[in-house]
Amino acid sequence: MAAPRVTGILLMLAGITIALIYLVGLVIAPDAVVAGVRLSDLLIRYTILIIMLIISGILAYIGFLIYTSPTPRPIEEIVREYKEYTRS
Repeated sequence: MAAPRVTGILLMLAGITIALIYLVGLVIAPDAVVAGVRLSDLLIRYTILIIMLIISGILAYIGFLIYTSPTPRPIEEIVREYKEYTRS
């Protein structure tokens, strides 16, 4: 089996597993207790945590890109180069 096919199968199985966990935890048995906490509360808390971490990571990455990008050249320099180029 090629590596992309294995990756595809693993992603598909992970998606089905996560969907089943949410189905059981939020619809079928929301009052089940796991580690001293209701399963539905646990799923909602971790879902919100993951969403916030993703948003924070995206914001940090955008900030990093803005900080490390070179400053643009002044428009006057670009216009001067264009005039020199079109004069030839």
